[in-house]
Amino acid sequence: MNSDRVRGARRRQQPKQQSEIALGRRLSGALPWVLASVLLSVVLTGVIYLPRALDGYPVQSVTVEGVKDARRQQSVQTALSELVSDENFFTVSLTEVYRQARALEWVEDVEVRRQWPGKLIIRIEERVPVAVWNDDVLVSNSGKQFRALSKYSVDALPHLFGPHARMLTVLDYYHSMSKVLAPVGRKILRLDVDARLTAHLKLDDGVVIVVDREHYAKKLRRFVNVYDGILANDSRALARIDLRYVDGMAVQWLDAKLQSGTERS
Repeated sequence: MNSDRVRGARRRQQPKQQSEIALGRRLSGALPWVLASVLLSVVLTGVIYLPRALDGYPVQSVTVEGVKDARRQQSVQTALSELVSDENFFTVSLTEVYRQARALEWVEDVEVRRQWPGKLIIRIEERVPVAVWNDDVLVSNSGKQFRALSKYSVDALPHLFGPHARMLTVLDYYHSMSKVLAPVGRKILRLDVDARLTAHLKLDDGVVIVVDREHYAKKLRRFVNVYDGILANDSRALARIDLRYVDGMAVQWLDAKLQSGTERS
């Protein structure tokens, strides 16, 4: 009887085992708070000491590549000077540098990157001007208008004039007419197109050509053929050619113009 009670009875835990279990539970409960405290200490240390550490890595130089004129170089430096003056190599915002550089009207595209240990490299793709439009804006080789007359030397560019809504049409005129005139070595310095798309071309030798929109390329080729065979060998200086005829042209010589004083170029 007594032996059965001994075999079926549960063994009571000793006081030492109970204390170890309680200690383990307390440690498990306190562990998250310990980890949180350590993390907070790390964050506070970083907040306090990281800026001082980063101050040891300033932006030492800014290199601008792809800009071909000192005036445009100065524009980039002015636009970006405040962005990089108080920044260091790690914290300077490449996105903001890109945005400021891209905002310049003569800039087509921008690439910004860091180069260790303290260099910022900005590579710029410039818009390429092909003409001056209405003495107001430049026209790029992609047909975009942009305001940067003071940033370029425009003396060698053709000056195009016409209705504001007709810029692309006038630009197409210029390219098409330039190709037709190329065989005789003549270049267009100025092209005026009116609302009816009648064009007045001033060439690099001072000659003025007037041609209307109807079959203008054919009429210009007629002038090229006559110029190459007859007009270029004439001792008199040409002043004006009017091509607004179905089968011919009106030619005015410079001497006759000076005598009459009535023709305008």
